[in-house]
Amino acid sequence: METLLLCLEVFFARILDVSIGSIRTVYLIKQKNFIACFLAFIELLIWFYVARETITMRNISFLVVVSYALGYAVGTYMGGLVNKYLIKGNLTILIFTKKTVNLGQCLKRSGYGASTIVKDKSKEFILVEIDKKNLKKLKRLIDTYDNSAFIIINESLEVKNGYF
Repeated sequence: METLLLCLEVFFARILDVSIGSIRTVYLIKQKNFIACFLAFIELLIWFYVARETITMRNISFLVVVSYALGYAVGTYMGGLVNKYLIKGNLTILIFTKKTVNLGQCLKRSGYGASTIVKDKSKEFILVEIDKKNLKKLKRLIDTYDNSAFIIINESLEVKNGYF
């Protein structure tokens, strides 16, 4: 019974500390250093507690090792979900289209800030900056007008001054 409780404790603690580590990494990349520093402190406190609990056992059960690894894996997944749904951010979308439809104007009419460079009558390059929660909606709209458009999506570190 003691081993089972330890396995559960290790599993859930690892989920928590690895999730925090994933979120910390995102904040570090976004140059939110103070938040990243605070999260690193919390992450390490939890990790140290779990390590101390497992290392002080006389015979470490294979189940504890599996709980540790499984908690790490699930924590990585959970950290990704938190980043996707809870952490705010912008995306830079670069669209290359060969359609004769003026996709840039269609995006502007739909409320997106889009900067368009027309190469010739059949090609245009469009730069769009969006809140990451609007990505699916934008992709559906692009597919409506040109489902063969080449799209590059990057997370934006900073946006300044808007569109031209």
